Amino acid sequence: MFMATLANPLSGRAGGKIVRLVIVLLLVAATLFWTGRWVHYRLTHVHVTDARIKTDMVSVAARLAGRVLEMPVTEGDSLTQGQLLLGLDSAQAEQDLRVIEASQVTLQAERGRLEAELALAEAVDASRITIARRALQAAEVEWEKRQLDLDKARADLGRLKGMASNNMVSAQQLADAQYLVDSAETELRSASAGQSSAEAALAEAEAQALKQQVLKQELASLNARLSEVAARRQRLALDVADHRVSSPLTGVVARTFVEPGEYVQAGQNLMMVYNPDTLWIETNVKETTFARVRTGQAVRIRVDAFSGERFSGRVERVGAAATSEFALLPSPNPSGNFTKTTQRIPVRIHFDEPDPRLRPGMMVEVGIHVADD
Repeated sequence: MFMATLANPLSGRAGGKIVRLVIVLLLVAATLFWTGRWVHYRLTHVHVTDARIKTDMVSVAARLAGRVLEMPVTEGDSLTQGQLLLGLDSAQAEQDLRVIEASQVTLQAERGRLEAELALAEAVDASRITIARRALQAAEVEWEKRQLDLDKARADLGRLKGMASNNMVSAQQLADAQYLVDSAETELRSASAGQSSAEAALAEAEAQALKQQVLKQELASLNARLSEVAARRQRLALDVADHRVSSPLTGVVARTFVEPGEYVQAGQNLMMVYNPDTLWIETNVKETTFARVRTGQAVRIRVDAFSGERFSGRVERVGAAATSEFALLPSPNPSGNFTKTTQRIPVRIHFDEPDPRLRPGMMVEVGIHVADD
C-alpha cells in the first residue's frame, strides 16, 4: 500500500518534466524557425520602414479674380475630367461679351453692304468700259474708212488734173472731184472728233472704275476692325469660360481652401486634386544597400493602416542623387570636423494593383526582393 502511494507522485513528477521539456523544445524550434526566416528575409530583401504613399497632387487655381458663387464639390468627392469644381461671378464679363457681340453683328452688316456696293460698282463699271471700248473701236473703224475715202478722192482729183492739161476732162468734172476731196476731208475730221470723243468716254469710264479702290479700302479697314472685334470677343468668351473652373483630371478632391462667398485672386490655390490610380511609394534606401536595388524588382508592401494585409509592387525608378543634395539647408564642414553619415537614395515603387482604400501620405514598410542579385 505504501509502495503504490509512493509510485504515483514519482510518475506525476516525471510526466510534468516531459511536458515542460516538450514545451521548451517547441519554443526553441519556433525561435529557430522564426530566426531563420528573419535572417533569410534580411539576406534576400532590403527592408525600409519609413516609406510613404505619394501621388501627383494637382493645385487648382483660377486665371481670373472673382467671388465664388457655387462650389458643388467638397473634400473626398470623386471627380471626372471636365467636371465643374467651382463657379465665379461672371456677370461683368458676360455683359461685356454681349456688347462686343452686338458690335460684331453691326460691323458684319456694314461689311455686307460694302461688299454688295462693290460688286454693283464692279459690274456697272465693267459694262461702261466695255461699251466705251466698243464705241472707240467703231470710231477707229469709221476714221479708217474716211481716211480711205479721202485717199481715193485725192487720187481721183490728181488723175483728172492730169487729164485736164490735155483737155480730156471738163472744168465741171474737176470741180466735182475737188468737192469730193473737200467732203472726204471734212468727214475725216468728223471721224477724228468721234474717235477723240470715244477715247475720252473710255478714259472717263476707267476713271469711274477707280472708285472701286475707295470701296475696297473701306472694306479692308472694316475687315481689320472685324478681326479686332473677333479677337476681343474670343478673349471675353475665354474670360467667361475661365469663371467656371473645371477638374483637370479624373480623380478625387484631396483638400479645398475656399468657401462659397469668398473673393479669390487670380492664381490663388483653390483646391488640391489627385488621381487615385497613380499612387506610388516613395522611400529612401541606405547607400550601403543601394547597390543591390534594381528597377523591376518585386516589392512586399505593408501599409500601417491595414496591418493585416499585404500588397505587392515593383521598383519603378531609382534616384540619381542622394536626398542630401536637395536639402534646403546644406551642411558644409568648414572646421574640418567630420562625422560620417549614411546617405539615402530615393526609390520609387508602384503598386501592382491600385487599391481605392489607399491614401496619399500613409506610412508603409517595404521589402525589396534582391535575392536574384
